[in-house]
Amino acid sequence: MRVEERRNISARAAVVQRVINGVVQNPSVTLTADTLQRWLNIPLDAAQRILERLASAGLVREVKKGVWARGTWPGAQRDWY
Repeated sequence: MRVEERRNISARAAVVQRVINGVVQNPSVTLTADTLQRWLNIPLDAAQRILERLASAGLVREVKKGVWARGTWPGAQRDWY
């Protein structure tokens, strides 16, 4: 029995790539789940999951409760925020 995927994987990947590009290209950007929800027109729980996954990948870090900013990468200037 073949189970059909209900999610649009390519659309989901495009949303995440859009977030990554926005964060990488603008190191001073800060995000909250609410702003990410409005920016991408997605449900709040999806925005929270995206932020959690970006944080676990080291791409963003929580700079204060509920506010996320670009993480630091090797060779990156440390005091960018």
